[in-house]
Amino acid sequence: MRYKHRINGVNFMSNKNSMLKLLAITLFSFVLSACGGAESTKSGQNLLTCDVPMVPNASGDACIAPEPIQCPVPTVPDAKNESCVVGVDPNAPAPVFFPSESQAVLYFNRADGAYDEYKLHNWNTPECDAYAADSIAASWDNGLVHTGVDPNYGAYWVLNLIDDFTECGNFIIHKGTDDAGKELGGGDSRMPLKQDDATYQRMNFTFSGVASIFEYPLVSLGKQPLNITGFAAHWIDSNTFVWNTPEEVTSVKLHHSVNADITANDEDVVSGTVVSLTATTLSDEQKAKAPQVAQWPAFSADVDNQTAKALLKNQLVLVGYNTEDKAIAATYVQTAKALDSLYTQGDADANEAHLGLSYNSDGVSVSVWAPTAQSVTINIYDAEKTKLNSALMTEDTHTGIWSYQGAADLDRMFYQFELSVYHYQNQAIETLTTTDPYSVGLSTNGDFSQFVDLADTELMPEGWGAEQNANAITFEDAVIYEAHIRDFSALDESTDVANRGKYLAFTETNALPVQHLQKLVDNGLTHFHILPANDIASINEDPTQIIDLTNTVAELCAIKANAPVCGVESADKTLQSVLEGYNTYTNEAAELIDVLRDVDSFNWGYDPKHFNVPDGIYASNPDGVARIVEMRSMIQALQNLGLRVVLDVVYNHTSAAGISSNSVLDQVVPGYYYSRDIESGAVIQSTCCNDTALEHQMMDKLMVDSLKVWTQHYNFDGFRFDIMSHGSKSQMLAARAAIQAIDADTHFYGEGWTRDDRGFEQANQFNMAGTEIGTFNDRLRDGIRGGKFFSNNSDDSDVFKQQDIIKLGLAGSLADYVLKSASGASVLGSAFSPNMYAKDPADVVNYISKHDNESLWDQLQFTLAPAMDMQNRVRAQNVSQAIVLLSQGIPFLQMGGDFLRSKSLDRNTYDAGDWYNFVDFTYNTNNWNKGLPLDKGGRSDEELLRIGLNAQSNVGMNEISFASSVFNEFLNIRTSSPLFKLTTSADIVNRVGFHNIGKNQTQGLIVMSIDDGTGLDDLDPTHDAIVVVVNGSNTTLSHTVPTAQGFSLHSTQLTSVDNIVTGASFSQGEAEGTFTVPALTTAVFVKLQGEQQGAGLSAIATAGAPDVVPFGDTSVYVRGGMNGWGEVDSFIYLGEGVYQASIKLTANDYEFKVASGDWSTVNYGAPSTGNLVEEGVGFTLASGGDNLALTISADSTYIFTLDASNIEAPILTVSNEEPFVGTTVFIRGDMNGWNEANPLTYIGGGKYSATFSVDADTYSFKVASADWSTVNMGAPANDTEVLLAEQQALLSGSNDNLTITIPTSHEYTFTFDASDLDAPTLSVHKSQMFEDSTVYIRGDMNGWGEVDILTYQGNASYSVEIALTAASYGFKVASADWSTFNIGAGDSGGVVNLDQPLTLLRDSNDNLSFVADEDATYVFTVTGPNPGAPTVTVSKKL
Repeated sequence: MRYKHRINGVNFMSNKNSMLKLLAITLFSFVLSACGGAESTKSGQNLLTCDVPMVPNASGDACIAPEPIQCPVPTVPDAKNESCVVGVDPNAPAPVFFPSESQAVLYFNRADGAYDEYKLHNWNTPECDAYAADSIAASWDNGLVHTGVDPNYGAYWVLNLIDDFTECGNFIIHKGTDDAGKELGGGDSRMPLKQDDATYQRMNFTFSGVASIFEYPLVSLGKQPLNITGFAAHWIDSNTFVWNTPEEVTSVKLHHSVNADITANDEDVVSGTVVSLTATTLSDEQKAKAPQVAQWPAFSADVDNQTAKALLKNQLVLVGYNTEDKAIAATYVQTAKALDSLYTQGDADANEAHLGLSYNSDGVSVSVWAPTAQSVTINIYDAEKTKLNSALMTEDTHTGIWSYQGAADLDRMFYQFELSVYHYQNQAIETLTTTDPYSVGLSTNGDFSQFVDLADTELMPEGWGAEQNANAITFEDAVIYEAHIRDFSALDESTDVANRGKYLAFTETNALPVQHLQKLVDNGLTHFHILPANDIASINEDPTQIIDLTNTVAELCAIKANAPVCGVESADKTLQSVLEGYNTYTNEAAELIDVLRDVDSFNWGYDPKHFNVPDGIYASNPDGVARIVEMRSMIQALQNLGLRVVLDVVYNHTSAAGISSNSVLDQVVPGYYYSRDIESGAVIQSTCCNDTALEHQMMDKLMVDSLKVWTQHYNFDGFRFDIMSHGSKSQMLAARAAIQAIDADTHFYGEGWTRDDRGFEQANQFNMAGTEIGTFNDRLRDGIRGGKFFSNNSDDSDVFKQQDIIKLGLAGSLADYVLKSASGASVLGSAFSPNMYAKDPADVVNYISKHDNESLWDQLQFTLAPAMDMQNRVRAQNVSQAIVLLSQGIPFLQMGGDFLRSKSLDRNTYDAGDWYNFVDFTYNTNNWNKGLPLDKGGRSDEELLRIGLNAQSNVGMNEISFASSVFNEFLNIRTSSPLFKLTTSADIVNRVGFHNIGKNQTQGLIVMSIDDGTGLDDLDPTHDAIVVVVNGSNTTLSHTVPTAQGFSLHSTQLTSVDNIVTGASFSQGEAEGTFTVPALTTAVFVKLQGEQQGAGLSAIATAGAPDVVPFGDTSVYVRGGMNGWGEVDSFIYLGEGVYQASIKLTANDYEFKVASGDWSTVNYGAPSTGNLVEEGVGFTLASGGDNLALTISADSTYIFTLDASNIEAPILTVSNEEPFVGTTVFIRGDMNGWNEANPLTYIGGGKYSATFSVDADTYSFKVASADWSTVNMGAPANDTEVLLAEQQALLSGSNDNLTITIPTSHEYTFTFDASDLDAPTLSVHKSQMFEDSTVYIRGDMNGWGEVDILTYQGNASYSVEIALTAASYGFKVASADWSTFNIGAGDSGGVVNLDQPLTLLRDSNDNLSFVADEDATYVFTVTGPNPGAPTVTVSKKL
């Protein structure tokens, strides 16, 4: 028997001293017993001798097996019954699943039995290569679901194994995607797969929260000492703690230890020095500082600031005690808020201090903020990294800053910090060696910081000084080109070999990449955006360890012996030549690049290590100051081209946290700089890496200080912020103010995607609107990249929605822009779905392609019709790029996208190397079809091959050059007029209009005008108006615009390289003009201005003054007790901001609200002044608010009218649908002696009817009440005759009678429609509307035959009973000849629901449908009297 288990390399028993003691006592007692020490023996007596483990019986005359010794769980007696060991319990129940020889099983036991959220992530490595492909988790966020649940051992995963699997398998059990959700202690785990015990081969057992992996079944681990779990306590200011304690906790104490040796013994006594805490209540100010834990119980410590600062250098544990003062819960403490409180709240403390290097008259000083460190030493090294000396640094206890003053000869030497500090990762005092977070110079790989004076002129290229491009421009003038430094030149043969992929490539004015940039600048490009170029952790900068495409197979195999080329390809072949020889329809290239990605020079750079130093991989020498000089040379060269330079900055995360080699911040002040789960304390990884806590004061200071370095010392003109929404709106505004104090026109923009709430107003799209800190606009992006604009499919309603999104994008995605949408409603951008958000055109950065995701060319190949030819594919890309360039807001373009750049269908090439990221400035290739991609984006090889094999996607130099030229034309057109760069939302609303709009718009066509005519400020002295026509269809399209006069094709397009656009034309008619544009073409028409400003083209020339639908396409409901608070009674929009809902109510009291389905987009209730809604009285609603109350006194249908023209204070009126409730209305005239013999009956919908017999004659009459005053409806002047079957207008209070001629004596139905009291009507029909014709229900229930005859029941109603089996039936109401009467579905649709009348349409071609839910007899009732629009009702016969 094998007694074995794994605890991440630590022996389980060694962690349980108490158990060892118990085992020692048990063993000692057993030995005494076995030696007879427990009883006396007579002299001369013969003793029975027994072989171990046998013992004498009670009489001493026989050897028997001993009673099993008693062992604490999880131990069992050993084979000799002599001691307690951890091993197989023979009495343990058998697991429900045993694996086959090609399987493994992993059990996971939780006390609460909650397994649904837990997934298994697993992977193979060379050392642990075991899992078959069908048993590997797809991704971290798509783990394996458990196979089943064992009642004793918990959830289990059955995993298929490969042949010749190794002895281990890698795995992590986790919930969610953050580190906080990792089980078994949080790290990577390995399960053994080749156990000695034959019974439990390839079987492993685990327990929640325990790092041990057992190779045999264990039901329980027994009673454990009190566990100190998580970091669920928070120290939020100098003396206040919060902790969401268990209910049984009645008091809390702080335990601390300067040696980090706090433990709990078997009696649950917790060690450490104790500070008693007192329960307290948080103030509003305290809650605001710690919003995520603001509702937790709070506790106060009686300590002063100096004591608190001393405590923060210790291990800290909060312990909860019950009423018996027994410790029952314990957790470690997160201290970031306390550090902020103690060190950053004054006027001259840590966040006002200078950190890092300072060159002064005494030499050079260095300062580092490390308030929790117990000591800090600076180690100084020479250029060879040989330690020269060490010195203890001095702490200023007021600021927590440690400093050292050295001589001037330290310049260009290197240094590291050595800290003695408590670290949360392993709850120990660690001696950690790290670099300076404020480094401005580094060694290779950032292993050492360097003493560098950035003001040293030796570090400045010739001519270096202030910003080179000082011409002031508005943010809306910007056109941004995004590039990666290495992509720009890595494989460019016109660039000097030494400079390829380096900073200095940008200084080569004769190289093709630079010449390409110059051409773009000449046509209007203003900004060059560089992907992150600060020091990162993911590339080894040591040139002896780098393998790029220009290296040989031999050089790769010397480092990566398992590379697929080793032993296969010739040793002297370059890797590039190997890749060029691969079949592009295989995974060969991807497999080779997958190996290279660990050793090449390529990475996008979104994993920072040091924030203030250029990355060494782009320098000629990564060790020392070359990176500084050469980055400055690059920036200078770009600015000399006429470009402003933007740096992509990544302050929202770092590559590493904890005590790993690439961790810097977390070694200096452990736990402070990172966002951590509020309970487990694990660092949150909401993106790729470890999220920083930008809300913490010193992290915010680091960001601002870093931005100052880049602005002051490198002359960057702007910054793009990665996941900017990880920070707050207020700090982004403050950061911009700080940087604009240095350079007033510095441009800020970033990713504003909404993130998980972290207790502050995050810098997301909606919150940043109006600030002119731009956010990337995914609305326009998705509208174009979805490809439906090019689909030529008018049957897909989503096509028109995407078309509307593109229009709103062209209008700057403004929240306040009104568009008449495809639904026919005039919708505010803010009410559209998705919501438009911009309040200023500079709020949006418009893009359709950037480093993330597939390139535009690749994406279009997935969405364009497979049969589309190559030329039209290129035109579709040109149209897409033109939309971005001609949109209001800031165009943002990916390098190479202007000439069809492909990444060979790869979705995420962040480390896919030069092969997939190649940009060819010779135009020989667009990098299409370089092999199946590394990141397939979840697509199968079959799907990717289908796209890749389409020859129409394989472009050449002519197509690439053509795309580039057309792009430059549109860039030039944008630059030529300020009308494409409007600077206020008011200008966009007043000037930008659309003319192919509403329900009947043409698919694939956008017609946009920009007005600069009389009545508006003359922004463009050369144009009175511009019209942009975008034709995404495959045919020439024309559109006529009212008042359009005097337009001609833009001069740039008249001489375009595109000979198709030159065929675009404008033809002028009377008070209108028609624009005609060829297929897949964007044409720009201009109305030239004469000597003075003339008439332009109104933004509302087509739409007219808009009727804005307040809630856009969002459905709004009356939700309350009358309908189970559900989404049943929806409002219908009537126009002018007014909605209406009709609801049948019985007499009762009701509570309700007005709300959308999600209860958040729309949610109106009662203000604090009261909630009673009175019938017929307008009630002003409040956003949110309490429930409304309504008392209904009589059963009836009620109309809920919502006037939302002011959405801040909408008015609700509830009224009885019946217009004259309580008053009987009559037909009074010659036919009844003008008396009250023929009353009208209310039939709903504001209508009344009366059916009675009338003899043939001519009659005068009116519609009136008994008193002739409440209701008195007569004829309008000169329109007194009522014609049968026609609608007659009535006039209230008229003195003129109505007249009607009845041709034959018959029963007639008079229908009085008072639904609109401003325009009441009357109609008269024969009650027996089918007259002498026999009419049937004809459908699936009777073979569409003449079987089920409708019988007249009187009062304009016909019915028939039909026995149906449960099924779906199509039918119509028709005569035998199908021509006299053929009645089917009308505008209300064709679905007939049980007991609900549906209005029909005579001579309809569409069938009706009804679903019988059970076998029964159903009554079909057809009610007139108008045979052109009767109703049908189906009910079950009672």
